[in-house]
Amino acid sequence: MTARIRPTLHGSQLRGAPLMLAEKTQLAAKHGYAAVDFSFAEAAAYEQDGGSIPELLASAGVEAGTVGGLVGFSLLEPGEDLETTLADLPARARQVVAWGGTVTGAGIPMRTTLPLDTAWPLAVARLRRLDETVRDTGLRLGLEFLGVQTLHPDRGPFFIHTLTAALDLLEDAQVEASGLTVDSYHCHASGATFKQLRQTPAERITLLHINDAKPVPLEDLDDQDRLMPGEGIIDLAGWLQAIASTGFDGTVALEVLGPRLDDLDSEACAQQGIAALRVVLAEAGLPSS
Repeated sequence: MTARIRPTLHGSQLRGAPLMLAEKTQLAAKHGYAAVDFSFAEAAAYEQDGGSIPELLASAGVEAGTVGGLVGFSLLEPGEDLETTLADLPARARQVVAWGGTVTGAGIPMRTTLPLDTAWPLAVARLRRLDETVRDTGLRLGLEFLGVQTLHPDRGPFFIHTLTAALDLLEDAQVEASGLTVDSYHCHASGATFKQLRQTPAERITLLHINDAKPVPLEDLDDQDRLMPGEGIIDLAGWLQAIASTGFDGTVALEVLGPRLDDLDSEACAQQGIAALRVVLAEAGLPSS
């Protein structure tokens, strides 16, 4: 299988800069990103103002990366968000596909106070309904598991915080249009191995987030203290090679949460980000576009 792992400009790289969608797209194109991530809301607003998302992307020579803001409910928390999301999702998903997008993101609960024999079937049932809702739209869901052990200690014991558990959830839900958002930091923090990644079917991986980690014990890692690729101890070339061996075809986004990039503006972040991505992709023996 041939892998195509393409850099996308992620919103976290903008450092809070209030860029319009057209500015963000041009920034991605200027620095050689293959794709740009954006939200459903900003794309809809752009078209309401008379613009065309397909024309914007085509003119810049970039593709749509992850289109966020479609799934607004938890797999465990009760409430009306589930029904509201499911009612609106097919039309919104088809709109994303019409714009040229194929992927949106969602979360997997890391912790819960619910008993496991209550939480697991609830998460499975909700994920199955979510997956069934988008199966015929052309959109794929990227569900992110969180492996950083210091996250959300007030939310109860661990529920799903490893690659294995996340894959088990997808399997039990019998998903067809869903895979995982695989983040190098969360893989490292949770002890995911390259063997586990190589054994993961390509269709179970939807998108990638990449970053590096400080040399601290895994149980002490801080989610908001990430490093640029190449600055820490994660074997990112090996991580990318393991994922590429599955035949994964999709985007990789730099997501360096925390203060590491705070002193840089969005222009510098985009420039330094693509440079770091090109280095690690080259080390993995993969093209950067």
